[in-house]
Amino acid sequence: MRVKTLGLIAISTLVLLLNGCGSSCDDCYDHPSDPAETYLFMVDGHGNSVANVHYSCEDSFGGFVGDFWTRYDGGFLFIPGENCTFDFIGYHGTPLDPIYIEDIAQVPKANIPYTCFGGDFGRTYPSGSFEYRIDDSCMFEF
Repeated sequence: MRVKTLGLIAISTLVLLLNGCGSSCDDCYDHPSDPAETYLFMVDGHGNSVANVHYSCEDSFGGFVGDFWTRYDGGFLFIPGENCTFDFIGYHGTPLDPIYIEDIAQVPKANIPYTCFGGDFGRTYPSGSFEYRIDDSCMFEF
């Protein structure tokens, strides 16, 4: 009887401890855990997501925050005040391959300052698009 009780307690404890382990969530970024985090999307001229684009962010003091990739839905996270650089390797630049930045409601994000290493700079247009060149990298000041 004592062995059964100890076994039941051990199994119950193990279940409680491992309850949150091992799960994955493809939609977790829909509701950022940090209230300061912002979630935007990159889409192409056909409305398709711009997925698997490498980007890295720096905080407002120039400190490295991390390396990331846009998600399957083109989504990316940042905290306002960060500068994030996106590597558009494999993209042909504007006007052949326009990219647009929008929010979850598909509202274009205009007036985001940016600088591309290919020489283009300015603010995103009212459509959420921006100028860039083939295989360019662009830094956005969020």
